[in-house]
Amino acid sequence: AKTDVQGALALLLDEPTVASKRWVFEQYDSTVQGETVLGPGGDAGVLHLPGTGFGLAVSVDCPERYVGLDPYEGGKAAVAEAARNVACTGARPLGITDCLNFGNPEKPEIFFQFREACRGIADACRAFDTPVTGGNVSLYNESPTGAIDPTPTVGMVGLLADITCRVPSHFQAPGDRIALLGLCRGHLGGSMYYGVVRDFSGGPPPPVDLDGERRLQDLLVALAAGRLVRSAHDCSDGGLMVALTEAAIGEAYARHTVGATVSVPNPSGLAPDALLYGEDAGRVVISFAQEQTAAIAALAIKHGVPLMALGEVGPAGGELAVTVDLATYRWPTTELRRIYFDAIPRRMSQNALAGARES
Repeated sequence: AKTDVQGALALLLDEPTVASKRWVFEQYDSTVQGETVLGPGGDAGVLHLPGTGFGLAVSVDCPERYVGLDPYEGGKAAVAEAARNVACTGARPLGITDCLNFGNPEKPEIFFQFREACRGIADACRAFDTPVTGGNVSLYNESPTGAIDPTPTVGMVGLLADITCRVPSHFQAPGDRIALLGLCRGHLGGSMYYGVVRDFSGGPPPPVDLDGERRLQDLLVALAAGRLVRSAHDCSDGGLMVALTEAAIGEAYARHTVGATVSVPNPSGLAPDALLYGEDAGRVVISFAQEQTAAIAALAIKHGVPLMALGEVGPAGGELAVTVDLATYRWPTTELRRIYFDAIPRRMSQNALAGARES
C-alpha cells in the first residue's frame, strides 16, 4: 500500500542500526592529528598521510542479519560492503582486518556458522585481492539464553592515490544528476525493511556477485580519478530509499539538506517496497554534473557495470520526491534529517532519565 512505502522510511531512519551514529563518534577524536579529510558519517573515513599526496580510506562493516540467515553469503557481504564503502571515496581496497565473534564452536550449528562465514570472507578477499593482514577470533560468546548472533566484523583499508580526488557520500549541488550503479532485483530477505517495518527476520539474504563487485570497485576508482562524480554512496541497510535519503539530508554538520526528484525505473515490475527497500548487493548512488553524463556512461560500459538514470538534486531544504510506476511519494528532507540525527540521542536521554529515576 502507498502508506506503507511512505511511512516505512521514517521507521527505518529512526532505527539505531540505520540512524546517524553522530552521538557516538563526536565523543571521540576523529580528526587524526588534524589529517582527517573525510570524517565519520559517510561511507568511509579518509586520512591524509603527511608529506605525501595520497590518503587512506577506512571502513568497518558487519551485516549480522545476513550472516545469521546464510553465513557464507553473509561473510562475502561483510567484505564486499567494506570494500564498496572504501571504493565510494575513490580509494582502491587493499586489505582487511577482522574480528570474528561467535558462540560455542563445539556446537555443530555454531561451528557451521563459523566455518561458512570464514569461507565467504576468504572467497571475497581472493576475488578483491585484499589479504587478511590480522584480526582476532572471539568464541564461546553465550549466555543462559543462547549464543550471540554471529558477527564477523571486517575492517577494510584502501589507498587513494590522489587525495584531492576524494569523493564524499552526500549530494553536493542542486541541478546535479543522480544515477544508480548496479541493478535493483528487490531482495528483501534479511532486510531492515522486513525486520523493522514487518517485524520479520527471515528469507535468503541478497547474494553477492564477487566479480560484479570487483568491476564496481574498479569503476568507482576510475570515476574518482577522472573527477567525474560529485558524490558516491553505497546502498546497504534500508536499500535504495535510505541511500537516497542519506545523500540528500547531508553530512553530520551540514547547514542544510538538499532536495531530490527521482523516478525509479521498474522494468521487472517489482512491488514498490521491494524496489525501494530491497537490499541487493553491488549498488551505489552517484551524483554528477550534467556535462559528465556521457563520460560516466562510457566508463560504466567499459567496466561492465549497469547504470540507471534516476533524477536530479533539488534546492536547499527541498523535498525528496520519488516516483515508482505511477505513484509519487514525497518527504520533507528537513524532517527526515531530524529523525535520522535524533534517533540515538533521544534513546540515550530516555535511558539516562530512566536510570536517574531508578537511582
